Amino acid sequence: MKRLNAALLFSACLTGSLPVLAEDGTQVTSTENETAYFLSSSLPDKELAILMKAAEAKNIPVYFRGLINDNMDHTAKYMLNLITTYKVRGIQIDPVRFARYGVKQVPALVKKCGDHFDIVYGNVALSQALDMIGQRGDCRDNP
Repeated sequence: MKRLNAALLFSACLTGSLPVLAEDGTQVTSTENETAYFLSSSLPDKELAILMKAAEAKNIPVYFRGLINDNMDHTAKYMLNLITTYKVRGIQIDPVRFARYGVKQVPALVKKCGDHFDIVYGNVALSQALDMIGQRGDCRDNP
Protein backbone atom coordinates (compact mmCIF):
# COMPACT_ATOMS: atom_id res chain seq x y z
CA MET A 1 0.00 0.00 0.00
CA LYS A 2 1.41 3.39 -1.01
CA ARG A 3 0.62 6.62 0.85
CA LEU A 4 1.42 10.06 -0.49
CA ASN A 5 0.71 13.22 1.48
CA ALA A 6 -0.16 16.65 0.10
CA ALA A 7 -0.37 19.67 2.39
CA LEU A 8 -3.37 21.68 1.28
CA LEU A 9 -6.50 22.79 3.12
CA PHE A 10 -6.77 19.26 4.52
CA SER A 11 -4.17 16.55 4.20
CA ALA A 12 -4.56 14.35 1.17
CA CYS A 13 -3.32 10.85 0.71
CA LEU A 14 -3.20 8.51 -2.23
CA THR A 15 -3.57 4.86 -1.45
CA GLY A 16 -2.58 2.41 -4.13
CA SER A 17 -2.25 -1.30 -4.59
CA LEU A 18 -5.36 -2.15 -2.60
CA PRO A 19 -6.76 -5.67 -2.74
CA VAL A 20 -10.01 -6.68 -4.36
CA LEU A 21 -11.74 -6.59 -0.96
CA ALA A 22 -12.61 -3.32 0.76
CA GLU A 23 -12.05 -2.93 4.51
CA ASP A 24 -15.44 -4.43 5.34
CA GLY A 25 -14.80 -7.46 3.13
CA THR A 26 -17.14 -6.46 0.30
CA GLN A 27 -15.87 -7.18 -3.17
CA VAL A 28 -15.02 -4.30 -5.45
CA THR A 29 -16.24 -5.95 -8.65
CA SER A 30 -19.35 -4.05 -9.70
CA THR A 31 -17.49 -2.26 -12.47
CA GLU A 32 -14.18 -2.93 -14.16
CA ASN A 33 -13.20 0.75 -14.21
CA GLU A 34 -14.80 3.75 -12.60
CA THR A 35 -14.05 7.13 -11.13
CA ALA A 36 -16.26 8.38 -8.29
CA TYR A 37 -16.28 11.41 -5.98
CA PHE A 38 -17.48 10.99 -2.40
CA LEU A 39 -18.83 14.07 -0.64
CA SER A 40 -21.14 14.97 2.25
CA SER A 41 -23.58 17.63 3.40
CA SER A 42 -21.21 18.18 6.33
CA LEU A 43 -19.12 20.33 3.99
CA PRO A 44 -20.10 24.01 3.76
CA ASP A 45 -22.62 24.53 0.95
CA LYS A 46 -20.44 26.83 -1.12
CA GLU A 47 -17.42 24.50 -0.88
CA LEU A 48 -19.62 21.49 -1.66
CA ALA A 49 -21.00 23.22 -4.75
CA ILE A 50 -17.49 24.03 -6.01
CA LEU A 51 -16.43 20.40 -5.58
CA MET A 52 -19.61 19.14 -7.25
CA LYS A 53 -19.16 21.46 -10.23
CA ALA A 54 -15.57 20.27 -10.68
CA ALA A 55 -16.77 16.65 -10.75
CA GLU A 56 -19.61 17.50 -13.13
CA ALA A 57 -17.17 19.20 -15.52
CA LYS A 58 -15.27 15.90 -15.75
CA ASN A 59 -18.43 13.73 -15.82
CA ILE A 60 -17.52 12.11 -12.51
CA PRO A 61 -20.53 11.04 -10.43
CA VAL A 62 -20.89 12.46 -6.91
CA TYR A 63 -22.00 10.19 -4.06
CA PHE A 64 -23.33 10.79 -0.55
CA ARG A 65 -23.37 7.93 1.97
CA GLY A 66 -27.03 8.35 2.88
CA LEU A 67 -29.97 10.65 3.46
CA ILE A 68 -29.46 13.85 5.42
CA ASN A 69 -30.76 13.20 8.97
CA ASP A 70 -32.16 9.90 7.59
CA ASN A 71 -34.99 11.94 6.10
CA MET A 72 -35.94 11.93 2.41
CA ASP A 73 -37.86 15.22 2.64
CA HIS A 74 -34.96 16.99 4.35
CA THR A 75 -32.54 15.60 1.75
CA ALA A 76 -34.75 16.67 -1.15
CA LYS A 77 -35.09 20.22 0.22
CA TYR A 78 -31.35 20.43 0.84
CA MET A 79 -30.55 19.27 -2.71
CA LEU A 80 -33.18 21.56 -4.26
CA ASN A 81 -31.55 24.48 -2.46
CA LEU A 82 -28.08 23.48 -3.76
CA ILE A 83 -29.40 22.98 -7.29
CA THR A 84 -31.24 26.30 -7.45
CA THR A 85 -28.61 28.34 -5.61
CA TYR A 86 -25.42 26.93 -7.12
CA LYS A 87 -26.72 25.34 -10.36
CA VAL A 88 -25.30 21.89 -9.61
CA ARG A 89 -26.82 18.71 -11.03
CA GLY A 90 -27.22 16.71 -7.84
CA ILE A 91 -25.86 13.61 -6.19
CA GLN A 92 -26.41 9.89 -5.94
CA ILE A 93 -26.92 8.20 -2.57
CA ASP A 94 -24.97 4.96 -2.34
CA PRO A 95 -23.86 3.61 1.07
CA VAL A 96 -22.77 0.36 -0.59
CA ARG A 97 -20.24 2.19 -2.78
CA PHE A 98 -18.84 3.94 0.32
CA ALA A 99 -18.40 0.55 2.01
CA ARG A 100 -17.04 -1.10 -1.13
CA TYR A 101 -14.09 1.32 -1.22
CA GLY A 102 -13.81 1.75 2.54
CA VAL A 103 -14.40 5.52 2.32
CA LYS A 104 -14.46 6.88 5.88
CA GLN A 105 -13.90 10.59 5.22
CA VAL A 106 -14.75 13.10 2.52
CA PRO A 107 -13.88 14.54 0.10
CA ALA A 108 -12.56 11.32 -1.44
CA LEU A 109 -11.84 10.66 -5.09
CA VAL A 110 -11.70 7.00 -6.13
CA LYS A 111 -10.39 5.64 -9.39
CA LYS A 112 -10.86 1.90 -9.90
CA CYS A 113 -9.07 -0.13 -12.56
CA GLY A 114 -9.65 -3.85 -12.61
CA ASP A 115 -8.94 -5.31 -9.19
CA HIS A 116 -7.17 -2.22 -7.85
CA PHE A 117 -8.22 1.27 -6.91
CA ASP A 118 -6.63 4.50 -5.78
CA ILE A 119 -8.12 6.97 -3.30
CA VAL A 120 -7.18 10.60 -2.81
CA TYR A 121 -8.56 12.09 0.41
CA GLY A 122 -8.81 15.76 1.24
CA ASN A 123 -9.78 19.10 -0.15
CA VAL A 124 -7.47 19.09 -3.17
CA ALA A 125 -8.40 20.31 -6.63
CA LEU A 126 -10.02 17.48 -8.56
CA SER A 127 -7.57 17.92 -11.45
CA GLN A 128 -4.67 17.69 -8.97
CA ALA A 129 -6.12 14.52 -7.41
CA LEU A 130 -6.49 12.96 -10.86
CA ASP A 131 -2.90 13.99 -11.65
CA MET A 132 -1.69 12.35 -8.42
CA ILE A 133 -3.35 9.11 -9.45
CA GLY A 134 -2.12 9.50 -13.02
CA GLN A 135 1.48 9.94 -11.87
CA ARG A 136 1.79 7.58 -8.90
CA GLY A 137 -1.33 5.44 -8.51
CA ASP A 138 -1.97 1.87 -9.51
CA CYS A 139 -4.53 3.17 -12.02
CA ARG A 140 -2.11 5.58 -13.69
CA ASP A 141 -2.17 3.69 -16.99
CA ASN A 142 -5.97 3.63 -17.25
CA PRO A 143 -7.83 6.57 -18.79
